[in-house]
Amino acid sequence: MQRPSNSKTSSVVASDHRRNGNSVVVVLAVLAILVTAGAYFFGPGLLSQINAGSETSDSEAMTHTVGRENLVVTVTDDGELQSASNVDVKCEISGGSTILWIIDDGTVVVAEQKIVELDSSGIEEQLAAQTGVYEKALAAQIKATEDAAAADIAVQEYVEGTYLKDLQEVESLITIAQENLRSAQNVLDHTQRMSRKGFATPLQVEADEFAVKRSKLDLDFAQTSKSVLEKFTRQKTTRGLEATRDAAEALSRSEVAAVKLEKAKLDKLTKQLTKCVIFAPKAGMVVYFAERSRYGSSSSQIEEGSPVRERQTIIQLPDLTQMQAKVPVHESKVEQVHAGQRVYLKVLDREFQGSVTSIANQPEAKSFFSAKVKEYPAEVRIEGDCEGLRPGMTAEVEILIANLVDVLTVPVSSVVVKGDQFYGYVKTPDGPQKRELLLGLSNDKFVEVKDGVSEGEEILMNPRAVMSEQINEEKSEEEADESTGVKSRFGESSGSPPPAAGGGKPSGGQSGGGSGGSRQAPSFASLDKNSDGKLTSDEITWPGAIDRLDKDGDGAVSSAEWKNRPKRPSSGGGSGASGRPESGAR
Repeated sequence: MQRPSNSKTSSVVASDHRRNGNSVVVVLAVLAILVTAGAYFFGPGLLSQINAGSETSDSEAMTHTVGRENLVVTVTDDGELQSASNVDVKCEISGGSTILWIIDDGTVVVAEQKIVELDSSGIEEQLAAQTGVYEKALAAQIKATEDAAAADIAVQEYVEGTYLKDLQEVESLITIAQENLRSAQNVLDHTQRMSRKGFATPLQVEADEFAVKRSKLDLDFAQTSKSVLEKFTRQKTTRGLEATRDAAEALSRSEVAAVKLEKAKLDKLTKQLTKCVIFAPKAGMVVYFAERSRYGSSSSQIEEGSPVRERQTIIQLPDLTQMQAKVPVHESKVEQVHAGQRVYLKVLDREFQGSVTSIANQPEAKSFFSAKVKEYPAEVRIEGDCEGLRPGMTAEVEILIANLVDVLTVPVSSVVVKGDQFYGYVKTPDGPQKRELLLGLSNDKFVEVKDGVSEGEEILMNPRAVMSEQINEEKSEEEADESTGVKSRFGESSGSPPPAAGGGKPSGGQSGGGSGGSRQAPSFASLDKNSDGKLTSDEITWPGAIDRLDKDGDGAVSSAEWKNRPKRPSSGGGSGASGRPESGAR
């Protein structure tokens, strides 16, 4: 019932809006005509005054009152969560293998649960071939062992049997020969007595004498045979048999070693066959391990069908109760980070505390496209309950470098950098005054000032906007004095330069300057080696410098005395190239 009333009201409002819109358009058109006419009749003078007023407004000096406060210096970067204690599951197959099956990434498993199955066909073929090789080696070992045993028996057989038998035979021959000789001698004696009585003929005596000689020869032969047997035959035969025995035993040992080797190969293949199926060594969450190449991408992909090499990590089982963050630290800040520093971490909406456990001494390998960026990975241990944290999460990491209490600070925007020196512009009744600053640590907003300004002074926060003309003039003078920066980069010449064409003047056509400009004076901080806030004779080595610069007569030059030292004119004689900072500091 209210919808028609609303539609009417809406149409009325829309009509009013159209009328108001038309009125606004008319007013804007009239204003545009008036502005154009004013610009035409009054000329560019009015516009220039308007622009001048806007420039004055934009360039108004903004100041900051120098004071003491606490300065917190930190290094902030994004890190990646990882487990502080990982169990690596690796491929233990010689020569590598291929993944036939693998459990899904991120699966929570229990101990002894099957997680990976590798291809075992190659190992099974090698196992079958190795079994045949092992059996042949075992047969050769058995034969060699038996041959060695037979050779040992042969030695015993000769020493304890054959030799004794031969010795007995020779001794029996000697005994027989001795008995035959005695009998032949008795017969000869009887025949000779009978021959003297006329009962035996000379022929019979001669035959009996021959029989005696024959018996003597038989006895000598038997005795010689015994001597040869004892002195030569026994040693020769024994050594020959022992050599055969020793060779057989060596061959037997060789075959035993060969069997052990082949058995070890067989056992290794059998063990590797069992390692084709990998079980979880502990409970945890499965994380596929990805190696990073020098181009920043994964050099190997873990999936079914992908090859894996020997000792390659396939899966990691992280301990989720012990987590840490890996933080890349830029090379410009690596000297400020060390183990033990406190750390604040934020992961998603959760906040943690921790500490730096280590920082690498070599930069992390980067991709080909970011090879010039040097970052050193630091490991940060996370304290407290790590439940819910997972590897790979991004953590906002803030490392506490220093907590400076009650130090003099100025805004970072107040500092002007010129070479290796720092300056600020302090507001005075006579206008902005340039001051050389000795700085300490800083964060993204404030920097510690050790010398150069005092508490309560007002320093320009936008010196480049207010003092842009003066800064540009100083920069032009420095560029002219530095002769395009060659001296500041390379130092003074060690020898006399070769004469230039045209009367010996330096190249570039400059006259009266000797070497083309004076060298920039060193800073007070660079000369103050012991950082005691004053310069002594062992820190300023130029003759008479202390006497000329020491205005209060305390035997040292303070920072204020150094700033107010007499300045050397930029033009003049050739002494401007002597390498000394300025005439007042020589």
